[in-house]
Amino acid sequence: MRGTGGRGRAVPYAAWLAQPGYLAAEVLLAFLAGVRYSLADDTISALGTGCSSPAASGCSSAPWAMNVVFVAFGALQALGATPLLRTGTPRERVVGWLWVVAGTFSVGVGLAPVDAHPTLHSVVALPVFVAQPLALLLHARWLATGRIRVVGTALGVAAVLGAVTFAVLLGADHWSGAAERLAIWPAKLWLPLAAPLEALRSRRLPAPAGPAPARPGGRPPANPPTAPER
Repeated sequence: MRGTGGRGRAVPYAAWLAQPGYLAAEVLLAFLAGVRYSLADDTISALGTGCSSPAASGCSSAPWAMNVVFVAFGALQALGATPLLRTGTPRERVVGWLWVVAGTFSVGVGLAPVDAHPTLHSVVALPVFVAQPLALLLHARWLATGRIRVVGTALGVAAVLGAVTFAVLLGADHWSGAAERLAIWPAKLWLPLAAPLEALRSRRLPAPAGPAPARPGGRPPANPPTAPER
């Protein structure tokens, strides 16, 4: 039954395959629901805020949609990392917890829109910009190999630079949106690459051993078996 345990651990990684859908949803909402919204200059959170007046800009006519996107894809991101928390290596657990933290607080971003809860929104958004770029960079460096490792490292470095640049530009009139997307989007491109790698590796891990079969007569063998006396 070794393969059954591996398949069970591999199933949650499928949640990571959906992450590029976040990019499509965000861009579509920016063009379809954004009110004079700029992908380069306006923050992602602004898509989750309503327009307070007819002359408002950098807001959304359907803010609930972006907040649903935050919640749904954050939950999927955290769910996909759960097998890493059950593995035996400390590096895998560190990477897994970073993905869980980033995904969980992304859910919080959607539940606390910046126009309704500005302070709480800032508090729950901060861990995303720390945990997610780190998760990406460490995942690539520690758990990937070959060309996938090179691609992941490049995406991780870009995400770290984006997070730092966004912190510097926060509140600026221009380019804060581009910097924020540089911090967030690379993870959405990396996770569907990492999912099949983790799934394959989990299938190679042995399942926990079951109880030893009983000997004829009802008595189980010694565990571990003792060597015959000489």
